Amino acid sequence: MSDTARKIFPMESVLALIVGKEDADVKELAGYVAGCSIACDTAARMVGPMVGGWLASCFPKFMDINLGKDQPWEALLSEVRSKLGDNVSLEPMPAHQQAMVGAVLAKLGELVETKKAQAAQIATMQAKIDELTAVEAKAAELSKKVAQQEDTIKTMKTDMSGLRKQLVPFNGKMPVDMDELLMAIKDAIKDNMKGFVAAGAGAAAGAVAGEAAAEAAAETSSVPDDFGFGSSGSNDDGFGF
Repeated sequence: MSDTARKIFPMESVLALIVGKEDADVKELAGYVAGCSIACDTAARMVGPMVGGWLASCFPKFMDINLGKDQPWEALLSEVRSKLGDNVSLEPMPAHQQAMVGAVLAKLGELVETKKAQAAQIATMQAKIDELTAVEAKAAELSKKVAQQEDTIKTMKTDMSGLRKQLVPFNGKMPVDMDELLMAIKDAIKDNMKGFVAAGAGAAAGAVAGEAAAEAAAETSSVPDDFGFGSSGSNDDGFGF
C-alpha cells in the first residue's frame, strides 16, 4: 500500500487503543484501521483488541514495553513516546482482517438492536406494572371502605335486634290515645268531687232541717261542666284549682 493511504495519529491514541484505555476517544483511529465507521465508544472497545493486536504486530517495539494496566498511564505514555516517538504513521488493516472486524461490528449492532428492543419491552412492562399498581392501590382503598360499610351494617343489625327485643312486650297492645286518657281522668275527678260535695251538703241539711235546706244542698252539689282541665288555677295548670 502506498504512503498516500497512510495517516498520522498521535502516539497517545494508538497506545490507548492497544491497552484498551476506557476514557480515551479512539473511534476515529479504530475506524480508519478497520476500514469502517465506528460511531460509539462501545464499538471501539469491542474491536480495540483486534486492531491493537494488528498495530502491535506492525510495531514490534511495542512488545518490548510493559503494557500492563497496573502501570500509571502517564508513566507508560512517557516510556512509549521515548522509544517510538510522539506520532505514528498508520495504514488500514488488510481486507481479510477488516472483514473479521466488520463481522464483529455487525454482531455488536445486532446486540445493540436487541438491547434496544428489550429496553422498549421493559419500559412497556414497567408502564403496565405502574398502571396495575395504581389499580391495586385503588382496589385496596375500595376494599377498606367496603369493610367499613360491613362493620356499619353489622352495628345497625345489632341495634335493630335490640329494638325488636324492646318491642316484644308491646306486641298486640293498642296504642294509648292521650286525649281519651285526659278525658277519662277529668270525668273521674268530677264524679269523685260530686260525691264529696254531696256528702258535705247532706250533713248541713241535717243541722238546718227542712226541704229548703236539702234543695240548697242539691244546688251546692252541682259541679260545672267546665271544671278541671281549663285555664283556671293559680298557676294556670288546667286543673281548675
